[in-house]
Amino acid sequence: MANRMWGRGSKVVYAELHPRLQKVVTRIRDEVADITLLEGYRNQERQDALFQSGESHVVFPNGKHNRSPSWAVDFQPCPRPLEDNKLWGALGYIAGAAILIAKEEGVILRWGGDWNRNGDTTDQKFYDLFHLEIVEFTNESAVPDCLPCGGFPHGGPC
Repeated sequence: MANRMWGRGSKVVYAELHPRLQKVVTRIRDEVADITLLEGYRNQERQDALFQSGESHVVFPNGKHNRSPSWAVDFQPCPRPLEDNKLWGALGYIAGAAILIAKEEGVILRWGGDWNRNGDTTDQKFYDLFHLEIVEFTNESAVPDCLPCGGFPHGGPC
């Protein structure tokens, strides 16, 4: 693949992500497709605004974006396709690759186009195709770099 680098805005978002999610998005960028990182951590004001507008179905502090470091990231292909069907196709392609890459990294991911992770994208009530989030870690060796908690799935932020 081409030698891709994070843009200025993506660097800010990247710094907000859990180290395991950083590894996943870096591999996506390097091995799958050029992406822009749109959002990582969300504070209460931002989360409340998105909930009020209907763009999020999660109240603060219950969202994966509300953890620090963030267990969620919003992304888009770069360049972003102008036609919806091409954009949706690119998002699905990238998300599918991300799920496989994450598994290799010891992380179970959920995509906002298949919340229940059953492989059927037609049974969703809410779509957030730009969204990826950590569900859990599959092995301890994959998450030792988040201190002081060790990054283990204890149900709360590090």
